[in-house]
Amino acid sequence: MEQKSVLPPLRDKKYGGAWSIHDVESTAFLKCIDHRQGNRKEFLNDYRQWFCNNKDFKGLEQFQHIDFSAGTTETFGQFYYQHINKRLRLIKGEYFYHWLMARNYFKSSAVIGDEPLADGDVVVISCPFSDTGNTPDNFYDILTQCEDLHIPVMLDLAYINVSNISELDLSYKCIHTITTSLSKIFPVEAHRIGIRLRRDFYDDSLFAYNQNDYVNLHSVNVGHQLIKKFDNNWLYNKYETKQAETCAKLGVAPSSCVIFGLGQKGNFDEYNRGGKTNRLCFSKLWDKRIT
Repeated sequence: MEQKSVLPPLRDKKYGGAWSIHDVESTAFLKCIDHRQGNRKEFLNDYRQWFCNNKDFKGLEQFQHIDFSAGTTETFGQFYYQHINKRLRLIKGEYFYHWLMARNYFKSSAVIGDEPLADGDVVVISCPFSDTGNTPDNFYDILTQCEDLHIPVMLDLAYINVSNISELDLSYKCIHTITTSLSKIFPVEAHRIGIRLRRDFYDDSLFAYNQNDYVNLHSVNVGHQLIKKFDNNWLYNKYETKQAETCAKLGVAPSSCVIFGLGQKGNFDEYNRGGKTNRLCFSKLWDKRIT
């Protein structure tokens, strides 16, 4: 039997998908970066500091185990392997990769809100939320429940540095893993440059790769040069006005993530991903990959 897509196929639509902006400054700088191996330890320490500069991420200092990851995706897989026998819980509209995992690998899964969280669950949440680019609805209520029930949580912060979200409470002990990457800030999707932060040590294959520098050190160098050149609010500050103008023209609301606009029901419904709003991505419009 042919399987259906877990979310509507939107990537080929004008405002579909979620893409970095191929900004002229960042693309020009990328062309000037030397092709050499980088220093993984130095990059990880600098990236950890860079992504939270001028932000109040309470409790981040509690995550002392740091690894290079091939984007956020490699982190996802490692977290799932550790908790594969639990019931996966996701918010409706979450990133499609997690729904694929729920369908193909977990014995059971359920939408958060459809039924209560319970012992034996595992939770993954993107913040900014994949479906809106905003802080997820009931975010801290979910974390409080997970804390009380000892449910492990992974936070996907892939969009944090294209957003204006400047405060997060990461001190909940239920948060086991945090991951983020450079793929939405800079046009380096193919370089796979990410970081994994963990509260407690767990000896998995990603840790082993890092201990032996068995990672893409050329991508490490690219990422390191980018964060030395551009600050972590650079993209948001550069495109905030353009986002407001584009949203006003299309009659949609600005997201906390500068690359997105949000249409209400009846406005761009073809971009609905299962939630209450319809997410539009402007990156390809702005860098003229589409017209």
